[in-house]
Parts: sequence; structure tokens; C-alpha cells
Amino acid sequence: MKKETLTNIRIDKITTKEVLEKIKGFLLSDNQHYLITLNPEMVLEAQNNNHFKNIINQSDIVFADGTGILWALDFLKRTKESSFLGLWKKSQLEFLWKLLSIISILYNFVYTVINLLFNAKYRNNILQYKIPGIDLIYEICRLDIIENQRIFLLGAEEGVARKAALQLKEAFPNINIVGAEEGIIRNQKSDINNQELFRHINKTKPNILLVAFGAPKQEIWISENLKTIPSVKLAIGVGGSFDFISGKIKRAPQFLRKLGLEWVWRLILEPKRIIRIYNATVKFSFLILKKALSKLQD
Repeated sequence: MKKETLTNIRIDKITTKEVLEKIKGFLLSDNQHYLITLNPEMVLEAQNNNHFKNIINQSDIVFADGTGILWALDFLKRTKESSFLGLWKKSQLEFLWKLLSIISILYNFVYTVINLLFNAKYRNNILQYKIPGIDLIYEICRLDIIENQRIFLLGAEEGVARKAALQLKEAFPNINIVGAEEGIIRNQKSDINNQELFRHINKTKPNILLVAFGAPKQEIWISENLKTIPSVKLAIGVGGSFDFISGKIKRAPQFLRKLGLEWVWRLILEPKRIIRIYNATVKFSFLILKKALSKLQD
């Protein structure tokens, strides 16, 4: 597992096999653990939310859920390796130094984007560390120790978690799902931090807690409330995974997933997400480009 940083956010470059071995150890330990499934929107949120950034950096594992995260790491690495920074110090050649550095940065930006789209070898190399939340849920359900674990699904819209639980139980008969609900008591002025919810979860004594409130709400909730559910050894914020597992939203075809273009599929199915998709693609890309160019001012 390689530890890297992106805009002061820790990222663990870890394969699915490696993270599953870590999870098995977590489930057999006496301590509580939580994982972060990082995507570009979360990186953007963390730029102006230090509390959220600290929660990410203090988690047990932070892995890339989004293609953009791994592209950004590779782009910044290439920019650093091929940069002209250090060739010339502040001198009469400073203008040439900056010009060559800008050209190098822009070249690497275009190079990595084009290769991500059209070069399968390049794409497979960086995407080996991509672990979508929904895929991780399925892999956890395949663990050889899973029949001894108690799973609780929390979040999403009304009824979605229960439908997701039924689908998972049908696919993996050996799993033990002890609870599935959206986390809000209906017909009451209450939110996800209500005491009745905690009493209900603690009564079921889950070892694995999957939380689908959406980022950053789910990560903040886990950080603030995990200790009140002592039976939980592993908590993960899983975003919209229950929507896909339940069948509420159809997942992107395999070829789009391999290309890292799930966002195109989501845009087709849910045009109202265009602002979020814009943030995760265009806005995030320019944040990373700005980060690379800012090195010229150091």
C-alpha cells in the first residue's frame, strides 16, 4: 500500500485484494475502523472544509473510488518528474524557466487525459487502484469470514436500503444482514442523529456498518457517532451504492466502467446531476491543473 497526497489529502494506492486483506484483519480486531471511498467531489469539498479533510486523513484507509483521483495523482507525478523546476534559479533565465515549465505542465495535462481515454495499457495501469464502493460491498460479501459477520445498511431514500438488502441476500445467501433502513424516523421532527436510531442499531449488534448518506454527511456522521455503536468493527461511507444494488438506478455498462466514464452514463440517466458531474470532471480537473501551475510560484 503506497501512501500519496492530493491537495493535502491522504490517498492510499491499494488494490482490491490488499484492501480485502486489511478488512479481514479489521473484522477480527478489537478496534473500530472506518474507510473512505474518495472521489473528486469529496476532494473539492475538502478544499473549504477542514473538518472533513481531517476526517479523511484520520481514517484507516483512503482509496480511490473515482477515476479522476488516480488520473490526478499520475498527472501531478509526471509534472513533477518532467518539470523544469530547479534547472534554473531566480536569474535572467527565469522567464524561460517559467515558460518551459508551463509548456511541460500543459503537455502532461493533455497527454494524461488523452491516454486515459484512448490508451488501454495506460488506463489499466492507473485504474488498478480504483475501488468503486459498490464493488467493494460485493467483495466484502464474498469474504470467507463473512458468514460470521453482522451487516447493517443505513441510508439512501426510504425503502432503498431494504431493497438493497434483499438483493444482496439473494446474491449471497450466507451473509447476515441484521438491519436496513434510511436512518430517519418518519412523522417526527428528527434527523439521523436521533437516539432511537442508535438504540435500534445497537440492538442488532452489527460488525459492519455501511452508511449511504452521501459525502460529506456520511463521513462526518461515522466520525462523530461510531463510538456510540461499539459492536461495529468496520464502517464505510458508500454514497449511492444502495441505489445501484437495489436496482433503483441501472449501473453503467462494463465498457464505460473500464473507460472510467461512468459519469457519462449517470448524466444520460439523470440529467439533473449535470452540476455535480461538471464539478467532478471539469472543475476538479482545473483544480489539479491550478495545483500544478502553483508550483511555479514557490
